Amino acid sequence: MTIPHARVLAIAVCVFLVIPQFIGLNSCAGRSLPRVDIRTAGNSIVDARESIALARGEGSPEHAPQEFAQAESLLEEAQEAIRKGKNRDAADLAFQADVEAKIAMALAREVKAKRRAAVARESKLEIMWEAKTDELAAAKVRRAIAEKMAAEAQKEAERAKAWADKEIQRAKIELVIARVELEIDLAGRRKAFEYAEESYSEARSSLQAARSALAADDFQKAIIAAEEAARSAVQVKAKLETEAEESLRRRDRAVAAITRAEISLEGAKEAAAVIQYAEDMSPGNAGILVHHEEAQKTVKEARLALDAKEYDRARSLAEQARVSASSAQAVAEAKEREIRAREAREDVEANALDALAKAERTIAEAYTAGAGELSGDTYNQAQTALDRARQAMQEENLEEALSLARESISHSITALAMAEAKTEHKRRIEEIENNIMEEAGKIPDTSVRRANRGVVVSMGGVLFAQGSSQIRNDARGRLKMVAELLKKYPDYKIIIEGHTDSIGSEEANLKISGERAHNFLRYMVDHEGIPLERLSSVGYGESRPIAANINEAGRRQNRRVDIVILTAPVSP
Repeated sequence: MTIPHARVLAIAVCVFLVIPQFIGLNSCAGRSLPRVDIRTAGNSIVDARESIALARGEGSPEHAPQEFAQAESLLEEAQEAIRKGKNRDAADLAFQADVEAKIAMALAREVKAKRRAAVARESKLEIMWEAKTDELAAAKVRRAIAEKMAAEAQKEAERAKAWADKEIQRAKIELVIARVELEIDLAGRRKAFEYAEESYSEARSSLQAARSALAADDFQKAIIAAEEAARSAVQVKAKLETEAEESLRRRDRAVAAITRAEISLEGAKEAAAVIQYAEDMSPGNAGILVHHEEAQKTVKEARLALDAKEYDRARSLAEQARVSASSAQAVAEAKEREIRAREAREDVEANALDALAKAERTIAEAYTAGAGELSGDTYNQAQTALDRARQAMQEENLEEALSLARESISHSITALAMAEAKTEHKRRIEEIENNIMEEAGKIPDTSVRRANRGVVVSMGGVLFAQGSSQIRNDARGRLKMVAELLKKYPDYKIIIEGHTDSIGSEEANLKISGERAHNFLRYMVDHEGIPLERLSSVGYGESRPIAANINEAGRRQNRRVDIVILTAPVSP
């Protein structure tokens, strides 16, 4: 369809006079378009009204009704937009109304011109030639306008894409920084600056460098710094875990040392009782009782140090007490042997048999308590000493039998104490886990299982909208029940794990599972008041299914959030 040359000329005039200014505004906008105030929008409406009035005077309602009606409609929309405070929309609509009015006016003039030309067509062939020339010129103008507008649109699209790419990259880096910041904050709460000062300082320094680089739009430097901070944070976490394990080992050594000291005290007490019974209170024997009392006092101090988690000091005090008690015991036993040497052989044999029987009873109690599995080498040492004591008894080496029986008793008491402590702790943890599992089983669309780490509460059902990481409003009731459960057991850390089915790419599933786990964590903190230091989150994507992904039933089970309550037993 051929466009009348008058319409083309009108479009050309509007484009070259008005559009370049409008495009210029957009091209300088950068990341967003400039604001349009009400005065500018009002001026645009006034211009449009003037153009419509001129078009009406030229007879546009009759000769170009469609364009003229379009201009009036756009003007009404512009006036409605400015009343709503949408100044930019008002300016845009007024601009379009102005253009349509000028087009209508040009078309009306063209119709009038054609009517005049029709009267003199046969005598004015030059006018027809001129009209053809004008049409050719108009076609060239249309082409030039189209090329210019296409070029401007291409530039604007490129600028928009560049801006979008930049914001996407920024968001990715901000996510990395946020995750590292959370890890560093958790490490700081665990006093990482004491146990891993260098790595902790490096992590904080790298994190600050990442933030500064991001603020300066230096994305390459920001991601390098963020990754360096993440590596340092991993080192800090490893150091803290190592420190925690070492602390437990030091506590076990301190407990064992205190047990040995108490066993030595028990032996010293028995020996001292013999001296008192014999009423031999010579200066040397009186000194034994003094050393025994000092050893008792030192053991009490060791117990207090153990309660204060001063494990090395507790161990040192216990060793001092054991040495004192052992010295007192050794001297007392020597005195005892002198006293017993005056007694009959039967008495010595009775003492050895009594010690052997006591050793047998003690090791039997330790075995019944599970010391064979729970105390390690200590129980084996008790058994070996008992076997040797029996052999010495058969060979009538009574002193050696007595010593070995007491050694067996010492090891048996230590093994028994260790087994009872571990058994009681395990029983208490199992009782707590049973309570948690019973209460968690009452939450709808929830399954519960026991794992090595503790209790795993798997929440299925619809927690998130399809393809989204935002928690649905209708899931908040169930989350409230989960929060109430967690508040009943405030002494245990919580890991929020996100899981998906195998639909979609591994990368996308891993990302959305992590976002869902993090949003679940934030909901527990922000809406339910669970302390942040108790929580951590991680996304595993499709890597840890609990059912086959071959059908919807299996995939529905795999689309879940696991709340892991870390009740795993810790060595007492």
